[in-house]
This record gives sequence, structure tokens and C-alpha cells, in this order.
Amino acid sequence: MPKYIELSEDESWAIDLMVRHTYAESGSVIGQGLLLKVMNLILEFEDRRGTPTSPVALPMAVTEEECWALDHQVRCDLTINNKNVGRGLLVKVFRTLTAFANERDATSGVAWLDDLTARLPGNDGGDPRDGHDGSGPSGRPGGGNRLDGSHDSPGDSDDGASPPLPRSK
Repeated sequence: MPKYIELSEDESWAIDLMVRHTYAESGSVIGQGLLLKVMNLILEFEDRRGTPTSPVALPMAVTEEECWALDHQVRCDLTINNKNVGRGLLVKVFRTLTAFANERDATSGVAWLDDLTARLPGNDGGDPRDGHDGSGPSGRPGGGNRLDGSHDSPGDSDDGASPPLPRSK
């Protein structure tokens, strides 16, 4: 799923300057599609110049591959119209790449935890997140802890501890 980067006019021109339409990554040409998006932004800035709705920045949808292309081709010391725009543009790209990585890690992390849960002893395949895996209120065979925190009886504790000793009066 694409993410959005807010680009100023100078940052748009910087991408136009640095990214080549022939840039390819993993066999697919990424540069051409990226430049078409940037050209649309530049034309939007031109069309709205001098109007009351003249924007400072416009959003551009980018894929992870396009972000890597920007990271590869834009230098941090890039200057456009006597303004250093390279560093700011790269920081936006880094944030977006980090968001893509976090999203991917979160998805794979949930799958990994589900896989680990499925391997737990006594798991009959129920969904442990809904609290009902078919083996009693505690999720363990034989009952164990009830949902209200009490035990079935003092000797039913399945935590490996000895039953409580009788109290003397």
C-alpha cells in the first residue's frame, strides 16, 4: 500500500533533477513512474502560483521501491534555488521507509506469534486471542484459574506449587 510524502516545489524540482527516467530496480523501471508523479506536482504548483490557494506543499503517493530510488539518487547536500533541500527530502524518505519496514515487521511479527501460540502444548487450534480455545476458562485443560481470578478448589492450582497448608487456630 503506498504512503504519502508532502513535497514542496523545490523538493519536487530536486527529484526531477536527480532521478532519471531510466532508473531501474530489480528489473522494473521505477524512475519513469516516479517522475510522472513529480511532473504532476510541478504542474500543480505552476497552475496555482499567485492564487490565494497557492500551496506550500503537496502530497505524493510513493511505493517502497520509489522511496529506495529516492534514497539512492538524492544527495543530502542537494541545493535548489539556494536552499538545501536534499537533507529535508531524505528525512521524509527515511520516515516513509521506516513506516514501510514497521508495517512489514508488525505483520510478520503477528504471524510469528500466532505460529508460536499454535505450537504451545495443549493448544487445540483455537484462537488464543479470543480467550476461548476450547479447554476451559483458563485456556488450560482441567479448568485452572477462572476468569474472575479464583481457583476451582485450593488443590486445583496448576502452577506447580504445593497446595496450601492447613491453618491452625
